[in-house]
Amino acid sequence: MGLYPPIVKSNVDVLTRRLGGVEWFVDSSFGSNAGSRSGNRPEKPLLTIAEALDRCTAGRYNIINVLAPGHVTEANPIVVDKSYTWIRGVPSISPYGDPPTTLVATVNDSYFTLAATDITISDLTIHGGAAHPAIEFNAVAWSQRNVIHNCVFRAGLWGIAMGGDPFDSAIDSPSHHWAISNCKFEGTLTGGGIYVDSNGSWGTIANNYFDRVPFGIAFPNTHAGAAHQVLDNRFVCPTDDVVGRAILLTAGTSCLLTGNVAGFNQTAAMTFNPFVDTPNTNFWVNNYGSAPAAGAELVPD
Repeated sequence: MGLYPPIVKSNVDVLTRRLGGVEWFVDSSFGSNAGSRSGNRPEKPLLTIAEALDRCTAGRYNIINVLAPGHVTEANPIVVDKSYTWIRGVPSISPYGDPPTTLVATVNDSYFTLAATDITISDLTIHGGAAHPAIEFNAVAWSQRNVIHNCVFRAGLWGIAMGGDPFDSAIDSPSHHWAISNCKFEGTLTGGGIYVDSNGSWGTIANNYFDRVPFGIAFPNTHAGAAHQVLDNRFVCPTDDVVGRAILLTAGTSCLLTGNVAGFNQTAAMTFNPFVDTPNTNFWVNNYGSAPAAGAELVPD
C-alpha cells in the first residue's frame, strides 16, 4: 500500500488512466516543485500550476487540481501548451457560489494563454492584467475544443478574448468548437465579458451571467466566424447610453442567438437596444429585455 493509504481523490479519472495521463495536485501553501515531489497525490502536491504543466504529456488527458482556496500568485501568463489538459480549482459548495480558488495576475498580461487544443479551465476565479483578458486564446492554427466553465472573471480588460487588437493572438488563427458556459463576468472588467475575433466557427456561449460589464459579448470585427450559438445568457447592462451593451454582433454569419435576457440596473425601460446585429445574417429567436418595453421579445438593431 505504500507510505500512505489509498485516497479516493488520488484515483484518476478513467479516461486519464487509460490514456496514460496523470492527475496532478497543486497547493501554493504546502506544495513543492522539488524533483523528488511526485505531485500526483493531494497530500504530496506541487507548488505551482506551471510546474504541473511542465510535467504533463500532451494528448494524455492530464488533470491539474489547484487545491488552495487562496492560491498564492505565480508568474503569468501561464501558457497552456499541452493538449488534452484540464486545469480546475475547488468547486463552490453552492451551485451558484463563486469558486474559492482565486488566481491573480502579477504583471499586465493574461493569466492563462491557451496554446493547444482540447484544453479545459474550470472552477476558478481569475484576475487578468489591466490591459489584457484573464484568459486569452493564443495564435494556434486550427485550435479546437477548448472549454471554459464555472469560472468567475473579476479583473482585466476582458474576461475571455480570442484574437484581434489589442490582444496578442492572430485574428486569422481559427478557434473551432469552443465552449464557454456557466461563468460570471463582473463589472470590474474594464472592456467586457467575452471578445470573439478568431475567424473560427461552431463556438458556444451558454448560461453565463454578465453583471454590469461594459459590453457582454462582442463579435467586433470581420473575423468573428460563423455558426456560433449564444444561448440563455443573462445581462445586467451598466448604463443605458449605447446600443449593443449585451450582445454586439458587427460580424459573423449563421449564428443562433436564443433565450438571452438583458436589462438595465434600474426599473426604467431601456432606451437603447442591448442587442445589435449589423450584418443581419444571423438567427435571433426569443431574446428579451426591458427595451423598448419590459418583457417584449427584442429584434436586434
